[in-house]
Amino acid sequence: KRSAAGKEKEVGYGLKMTGDINKLESVKELGPSPLAIDAVLFSGGSDDGTYLVISAARRADRVVQCIVMILVPGVGLLEHTQHPETSMYQKEDEKGWVVNGIHLEPLEAMKKWKVQFEGEMMMKNEGSITTLHQVKLNAEYTSDLDYFDFDSDMEPWTVARAMSREPWSREYFQRLKDAHQSHYEQFGDVSGILTIDGIERDLVVNVMRDHTHGSTRDWTLMHRYCLHNFTCKNGIRGFLGIVSQPGTFSFLELGYIYDRQGRKQPVQEIDLPIWNLGESGSDTEDYGFRFKAGHKWYDVQVDVKRKGEVMFGFEWDARVIERFCRYTINGIEGWGVSEWEYRHQG
Repeated sequence: KRSAAGKEKEVGYGLKMTGDINKLESVKELGPSPLAIDAVLFSGGSDDGTYLVISAARRADRVVQCIVMILVPGVGLLEHTQHPETSMYQKEDEKGWVVNGIHLEPLEAMKKWKVQFEGEMMMKNEGSITTLHQVKLNAEYTSDLDYFDFDSDMEPWTVARAMSREPWSREYFQRLKDAHQSHYEQFGDVSGILTIDGIERDLVVNVMRDHTHGSTRDWTLMHRYCLHNFTCKNGIRGFLGIVSQPGTFSFLELGYIYDRQGRKQPVQEIDLPIWNLGESGSDTEDYGFRFKAGHKWYDVQVDVKRKGEVMFGFEWDARVIERFCRYTINGIEGWGVSEWEYRHQG
């Protein structure tokens, strides 16, 4: 296992993209590929039942594919008025992860980000009645935790197990190389003021933040994935997922946790048979699974409380469900967001 930064052509083979966190956090050049991507996401919740998902994925031709969802106790689930569509188009004066009222910007590498939104959002009520609301989020993301780099920090045997399931050939390893995306994550907190129709309220949510950059993100290659982020009352935080992308990894276990002292540990194994959970396209809302990290097994129970749905891809190639959850992990209560994706053929 290697973790030092290497040459660009070696990135993803146990090497970080760069050891310079300022470069890592910066807006990336997309390059010539029409499928290139440079994406950031903030996703999580709080013990009081507040949840936030806000993301921006830069694509070619000034397209930014975005999600904005805010679940507020006693109010409801607010969604961007453009949803389920996620493709938005930048104006000439909009750069980076800025579009259509969304403003995500690094202020201090791995320490602080601007997290802002201002505009109209919709809320779907009983009886298929949709109401519109003026919403302003003025917040910052902060963290003192180490980031988890999927290029260098994953458990080697977990990756080897996923590769061993595939038929090996020269073509397979070329597909693996072509599909690579540099990806890192970090847990922290988003705090600030949320204003809905002129009424201000404090917002504090525990979130997972990620940044993905690569020459290719082709939603048509993805069969499905099941991802979970969580924060527990005892301070343990984590991200767990199964990705099924035939042609590269038909069953890839991935993730990590921060222990109570904030030390990160890669996930070694996830016992989550996704073929038994929602394979027909209807996501499962009450289920359990296990995972192992730091040579210790954890039992997870998931209870989905509310969810929203969006479509990705220019022909709506992927259906993504943001699921706002309560967790129980080894008997300890927690909260967070579970994101499930299905290939959409409609």
